[in-house]
Amino acid sequence: MIYLRRPMAGLRLLLCALPALICGAAPAKTLRGVNLAGAAFSANKLPGVYGYDFIYPNDQEIAYYTQHGMNVFRLSLLWERLQPTLGGPLDPAELGRLKTFIASAESHGASVIIDVHNYGMYHGTLIGQLGVSGADFADLWVRLGHNFGNDSHVLFGLMNEPKQPDAAAWASIVQQTINAIRAAGARNLILVPGIGWDSAQGFPARNGPTLGQVADLDDNLRFEVHEYFDPDGSGTSDQCVSPEAAIARLAPFTDWLHARHLLGFLGEFGVSRRPECLAVLKRVTAYLTANEDVWSGWTYWAGGPVWGDYMYTLEPENGAERPQMKVLDQYLAGSHG
Repeated sequence: MIYLRRPMAGLRLLLCALPALICGAAPAKTLRGVNLAGAAFSANKLPGVYGYDFIYPNDQEIAYYTQHGMNVFRLSLLWERLQPTLGGPLDPAELGRLKTFIASAESHGASVIIDVHNYGMYHGTLIGQLGVSGADFADLWVRLGHNFGNDSHVLFGLMNEPKQPDAAAWASIVQQTINAIRAAGARNLILVPGIGWDSAQGFPARNGPTLGQVADLDDNLRFEVHEYFDPDGSGTSDQCVSPEAAIARLAPFTDWLHARHLLGFLGEFGVSRRPECLAVLKRVTAYLTANEDVWSGWTYWAGGPVWGDYMYTLEPENGAERPQMKVLDQYLAGSHG
């Protein structure tokens, strides 16, 4: 498979060899926020009953996080609910809910990442297998581009943690989709995920050689990774590794970004409320802040209306702030404490 190199890559390398004032490696505004889940719940019930099987976060929740200084929400949703038939129109009701959420977030000064939370599949079939093509996936994003392509506060999170087995095949699907988005006239920032659970520590070796060659005529990409800091990195335990080990999980991707003069985004990370894990969260957030020349932002996992007492949640409990929010507040503009 042959991949086009990023346009003007040589010029960017030359400029980035000059002082940072000329290179401008850091984005104009670092994005810091939270994943708001709910719209992608009950994936086994399609389309599901709105308000029972799934729900979108409301304006009150948006206000809570923006008052803490967060300026971006990664909104998880399902492809099948948004586009019930491959190649067909977007569902008016689901599109309306998405538009309402985006309008509410923007009224509070925040951007929105549309996160297609499908793990690289449609009704259980991987993109690229018989019945679900790369063109089908590109069609979804072209339709979203027609609706949001003129809104710079809407970011396109192509796919959550794609399960495709081959990095080169996935990169080809990504390239096809980016080309289609730009051909449709949408200029939005695009977040590019990798296979292998989108792991930050595994990204350079597994995805770097192929995704690093993906081209965008607008040069408006970020490479999205996820990383959890429990012992096996699965995000399923209330235990955590040491702060030093946590940083070691992020460092390979940081080095890869520096070496290629690219920008990354930490789309998911989270810890439990255990004191030693809060220390990890503080160290990780400080690390991201110190490396904003290549880390263009982050969204913590997770918030949203139906998490209950989930160990990683930021949702307040009876009006009381979660310990994780108190840590993140230290790195948010306009924080409370």
